[in-house]
Amino acid sequence: MSHDASATWSGFNYQGKVAIYHTLSLIYAKHDEDVNFDLSGYELILENHEDFDIKGPNGFKSFHQVKAINQTAFSTYENALFSMLLQLDAPVHETVNGYLHTWKPLNWNGDDSFEQKLRGIVNKVIQDNTDNTDTSYIQKTFTADSCVDKKVKILRQAKAEDVRLVDVASILNVITQIHSSNDPAAVVNRVKQYNYQGALACCIDHIDEKVKDKISSLHDIHEIDSDEDAVNKIFCSLLAKLDENIISKHFCINSDEETPILFSEILAVIVDGSLRDSDEAYLASRFKLQFIKAFEEFLGDEDLCLTEDAEAYSNKESNLNVAMDVLLNLPAIELWAYFKKFNPQVSLDSESAIDNALLTNLDNLRQFLFLIFQNMCCAKFIHSKQRSLVHYKSNNKSYLPTTIGNSTKRKLVKDIMRNGNAISSLYEVSAMVSGDDMVQEIECFSDEYSKLSEIKIEDFYVDEPLEDREKIFQVSREIRLIKISTAMEEINDA
Repeated sequence: MSHDASATWSGFNYQGKVAIYHTLSLIYAKHDEDVNFDLSGYELILENHEDFDIKGPNGFKSFHQVKAINQTAFSTYENALFSMLLQLDAPVHETVNGYLHTWKPLNWNGDDSFEQKLRGIVNKVIQDNTDNTDTSYIQKTFTADSCVDKKVKILRQAKAEDVRLVDVASILNVITQIHSSNDPAAVVNRVKQYNYQGALACCIDHIDEKVKDKISSLHDIHEIDSDEDAVNKIFCSLLAKLDENIISKHFCINSDEETPILFSEILAVIVDGSLRDSDEAYLASRFKLQFIKAFEEFLGDEDLCLTEDAEAYSNKESNLNVAMDVLLNLPAIELWAYFKKFNPQVSLDSESAIDNALLTNLDNLRQFLFLIFQNMCCAKFIHSKQRSLVHYKSNNKSYLPTTIGNSTKRKLVKDIMRNGNAISSLYEVSAMVSGDDMVQEIECFSDEYSKLSEIKIEDFYVDEPLEDREKIFQVSREIRLIKISTAMEEINDA
């Protein structure tokens, strides 16, 4: 089933790391038997049939669905599994295996096996057709109704791709065979939970080390000496390679062409003794890795992000998707430019700024910035690519999401007003928004600064170019700092 290429992930997040881990595991298995094994024809393909596919010289080997949500209930994953069952049952994929990757092991009541639970998913659709003859999932597959259950959308997608599914009877016949088949090659035996060396899940905190262990293992096979720093650079280099691929794919969203990453290219990154990335590119990759890790931690923290909100994001149905689709699709070095706008209270313009940012506490991303994206109206979201800026706009007012928390007013005003580059970049922004509803709102930064400093604001920026000084003076008089609740109220009342 064609995968929806909406950008819920990048090369640097959990899905990307899982894709690299599985690919390295396959390469390791081949080279452990024969270090000279020819990897020609082996490919990793992102966002094709599922989150990622593995293709061999003779066609597709496996499809992989990666669910990065902090849930253990089997019911949470039923739709994803139903979709995979229909996809892999199609004659064109009858030899392909399917895998579900999760953060935590799945739980269910009773002693049913995973295979029996899969049959149960299909049986629910069969039973629904019996109980609701005219309004069943299968019947609605052939209607034009847009407000339908997820299972109806899955059936419609399957109908569009599987030539066997032409009417209600044919769909019922196919899913009945899925439910009842005892053939060892039946699809219920080819869809599995992914096994991480004895564990049926891999939490977000462990996937990095699993990937790095595979890199080290491949170094051992190829008799390459490497230290922790070298492994870290290779790790970031591999994720950056996936990131470039997925960004390119999202820009060509209507293209049906596969954009594979060759296994041989992945191995070349691991065994090549020279560092392919510049220091700046490596630092930018490390930054994007930490940025996305903070976002994944936000999704997994029920105190910050409710379970239903995390699931809505996973299903591409939340306010979060609009903002994160933009940010995840940015190359690492461009994401850094946007990040600086989110942090007007922090000076990030020195040559070592990226490296220093990695050492900074990223709690404000989790606690404030992502909370703004989650709650602000997505219909008001604006992406100004030329200005490296995302903001919300209503009634000619522009609202900038920030990482600003509940600092003292004195410190906050001084930090922002002394950050000339940040202030000038806020030109045409009406208000900075804090995700902390305890923050002290500020109506006029220049007035507040004059109260706190012996230096007049007109005298503070004497070294700035005249044009920048004029912008700074205008911004400092007009821009405000407001709580997220104030911003939402103003936007809703506009």
